[in-house]
Amino acid sequence: MAVKIMTKPAQMQKASRAWKRKGHNVVLVPTIGALHEGHLALIRKARKLGDRVVVSAYINPTQFNSRTDLRKYPRTSDRDANLACQAGADVLFRPGTLYAKDASTWVEETECSRGRCGERRPGHFRGVATVVAKLFNLVQPDVAVFGEKDHQQCEVIDRIVRDLYLPVRIVRHATLRERDGLPLSSRNLRLNQGSRKLAGVWASALRQAASAGPRRALVTYRELLRPLKAIRVEYTELVQGILYAAVWIGGVRLMDHRRCRRSR
Repeated sequence: MAVKIMTKPAQMQKASRAWKRKGHNVVLVPTIGALHEGHLALIRKARKLGDRVVVSAYINPTQFNSRTDLRKYPRTSDRDANLACQAGADVLFRPGTLYAKDASTWVEETECSRGRCGERRPGHFRGVATVVAKLFNLVQPDVAVFGEKDHQQCEVIDRIVRDLYLPVRIVRHATLRERDGLPLSSRNLRLNQGSRKLAGVWASALRQAASAGPRRALVTYRELLRPLKAIRVEYTELVQGILYAAVWIGGVRLMDHRRCRRSR
């Protein structure tokens, strides 16, 4: 059975209300499209958690810091529908926009969004928090599934759910990786062959640095990246025993995190 495509917010909200009246549990998997195996793992997880699975595929403009980045983000609508269906989704929610022309209401978290991506991408997490709150209001999920690759995003979502008493349970799914350790990401599609190979080297360097333990992680990471001149470092931070990093390779921004090995 093909996945049902919904494009209108009112249509999505009406369907979810009908499910609720019938006693169905609803699970949401929020994405910005360009689905890959990492997303499919989230959908399969969602299928086990509820009666109705909604996958949103909305390229949210307010979480992009660059018009160029927004314009270049992969758009694979037909493929998304096929993959979502194969993974077990009931609905692919693909709205044209979730913002009125004169929209002036925002959701902003101010603690978990500090540092890391929050510092380097001003307004990014405000855009994320706002669109996720909109999706929760429209889909009315009992459960929402997020990938841990975007670790700081998970922290932000957990906090807004707690602080705003949103009636949804957040479930995280572990990061899925390629054989060379690079996290699965829609942005990987934009890497050419040489950049993709270099991205794998970077991912390996981050893993090795985290394996050195929290005291040596930052120094080890810098030493490993020093000869890799084609990698432009955006940030590297150690937060509560987790090594976070973002870099630019071949004009594509990549991010990852690794938990440091405990010091003996």
